[in-house]
Amino acid sequence: MNKIRLIVLGALALAVLALPATALARDRNHDKIPDKWEKKFHLSTTKNVAKKDPDKDGLNNLQEFKTGTNPRNADTDSDGLKDGAEVKVGDDPTNSDTNHDGVEDGQEISGTVQHFDSATGQLTILLADGTTTRSGSVTSATEIKCEGGDGGQLHASRHGSDEGGSGDTSGTSGTGDGASHDSGDEHGGDDRSACTTADLTDGRVVHEAELGTDANGQPTFTKVELDRQ
Repeated sequence: MNKIRLIVLGALALAVLALPATALARDRNHDKIPDKWEKKFHLSTTKNVAKKDPDKDGLNNLQEFKTGTNPRNADTDSDGLKDGAEVKVGDDPTNSDTNHDGVEDGQEISGTVQHFDSATGQLTILLADGTTTRSGSVTSATEIKCEGGDGGQLHASRHGSDEGGSGDTSGTSGTGDGASHDSGDEHGGDDRSACTTADLTDGRVVHEAELGTDANGQPTFTKVELDRQ
């Protein structure tokens, strides 16, 4: 009898060892968040807190657990963008410089196209926080490309002169006839990796944009990198 009992106990021990670590994590409130993690961030282990958002960053506790962020800190990586906003645009909320370009995510312009006026060339981008906007002109010197392409790009057209957009661009400068002049400015890659002003549609995800000023001090986009659709 003792031998049989030992065999059974041994089999149970092996079964427990075979379980994944997540299965061994205690979850008394059954909210799919381990008690240990909840205790670490002073969350209830008796009440279901999966859908709570104590730091008001747009991510609930379960999402914070899965992404590895701090449910008590709206900006885990301290880059100036809330965790939920970073997840929304595809940035890493635990890495202040997701694309490793030396510029923190919060200093880069990312979000969605709020509106592009093809008549004036004015582009307005709604930032990832959902309230702040950045506006500027899109000129013939603006590099517009699709994220994930092979390096191909098209320069956007500018209403009026096509002399590069460095000297006489103003806040009212634009693309005029949309992308009609873009086909002649392709550099490298193929059309599948290139975007034009026609791709600046409302709601389109902007992975990264750079805003500078022209010779007249007017805000002008030098680069707009869009999500590939």
